Amino acid sequence: MREPDFENNIKQVFLKKRPARPTLFEFLISDEAEEFLSGYKLKDDLPEEKIKRKIKAYYNGGYDYVPFILGDLWFTNGGVETEETYSLNQGAVITDRNSFDEYPWPDMDKVNYGTLDIVKKYLPDGMKILSYCPNGILENVIALCGYEILCFMLADDRGLAERIFGEVGTRIERFITETLKDPAVGIAFCNDDWGFNSSTMLSHDDLRKLIYPYYKRLAEKTHEAGKVIGMHSCGNFSGIFSELYDVIGIDGKHSYEDSIMPVEKAYDMYGGKIAVLGGIDMNFLSRKSDEEISARCKKMLEKTEEKGGYALGSGNSIAKFVPLKNYVAMIKTVYPEFKLV
Repeated sequence: MREPDFENNIKQVFLKKRPARPTLFEFLISDEAEEFLSGYKLKDDLPEEKIKRKIKAYYNGGYDYVPFILGDLWFTNGGVETEETYSLNQGAVITDRNSFDEYPWPDMDKVNYGTLDIVKKYLPDGMKILSYCPNGILENVIALCGYEILCFMLADDRGLAERIFGEVGTRIERFITETLKDPAVGIAFCNDDWGFNSSTMLSHDDLRKLIYPYYKRLAEKTHEAGKVIGMHSCGNFSGIFSELYDVIGIDGKHSYEDSIMPVEKAYDMYGGKIAVLGGIDMNFLSRKSDEEISARCKKMLEKTEEKGGYALGSGNSIAKFVPLKNYVAMIKTVYPEFKLV
């Protein structure tokens, strides 16, 4: 069994250094993949059972950390009709100043971090927690306002838009900062999709003014705590990629698509400046043979071996449509002896 070693492996990747051994990174894996890796089919829907299964899955998979939302911070919205695909305009609950004033903003003094206590009961030696939020600043604002309404609001009532970003941003910043106090947490993680294939959802100037300040302070607090910070964000970052590390202070970037920027090119351009996490394109991972997947993964590991700052994984997540044999082919390039216990 490959034992986790957070300090000498995934943390070294985030620090843009060579890990002690080839290292895996995955932000999210499907229930099907969790069941496969853990060898455990849930008998009930109890939170503690889900936590135990997730830890077992990441442990068996050869990861040095496990990702969790450690508290009950949620921004209530109108919901969406399906989890598979949905409109960015569904579920809007803040559309003007009156609805803003009536919105029940979460009371941060009442957030319960009980999940952290449960996770620590089962966390193996050598493993740390990746602490993340239920969506990031922009994603939550879009969920509250709807994308189209937000765009009009930025033009017609910018002051209101700024207040909404402030209410969401300060809470997310405080939420993750609070979890950093615990020694079991090793990574702060900002999961916030900013873009489409062709561009970011907001202008670069709006991102800089409305979102950067909260993540910048979080990055500073993370580093003060001796920990590392990563970001998951889909979309085209042309023109602002360098600002992730130069301005905000992000240590590692996750989510890459071949149609925007293949991970190999991203590493050529940004390796050594920011850790490159994952990157094996979802379409490639889902459609190619396990031999083709293994070959690409091995080439990526060879490419990054000397300089470091890279962890192998998917370009986005191990969704339920990713064939498990393909996922195993990727794992085995860094963990050849992998087998289910």
